[in-house]
Formats: sequence, structure tokens, C-alpha cells
Amino acid sequence: MGGNIMNYILVVFASVTTANRLKSLIRKKYGIESTLIQTPKAIGVKGCSYALKMEEKYVDTVWQVVTDSGVSSKGIYTEGNYFKIR
Repeated sequence: MGGNIMNYILVVFASVTTANRLKSLIRKKYGIESTLIQTPKAIGVKGCSYALKMEEKYVDTVWQVVTDSGVSSKGIYTEGNYFKIR
């Protein structure tokens, strides 16, 4: 088959405002594209939360941006099995 399978991560935030802020920041600073989605219920985060879905290869860069910017994140999860990796 020869095709590469892309793996995705979900970076979870408590609010849509925070998620959009980080989405804009990582696009402008690093050219990282992401999609804003409602956090899947299977992740089990309480309340209404939102996630940025992006390629897994960006996990270290995005976590550094979250940490440096002081943005509050509810964690980073792998898509599919929703395993918490940060």
C-alpha cells in the first residue's frame, strides 16, 4: 500500500476562547494547522471543553507553546484511544 498513516493528537482546553487563542498562536508562530472540535466525551473531561486536533509530530512544540504562554490545558491525548500523553 505504501501510504503513510497520520496520527493525530487532541490538545484539550476548558474554553473555546483559549483553544482559539492557541490555534492562532501556533499557526502564526510555527505554521501548524489545527482543527477546533468539541472534546470527545470518551476523554472524560468534565464540563464543556474544546480541543485542537493536529498531527502528532507537533506534540512537543505545541506543549512548549502551552507551557510558555501560560495557557491552561486539560491535557494532550492521542486520537482514537484517547490515551493522555501530557
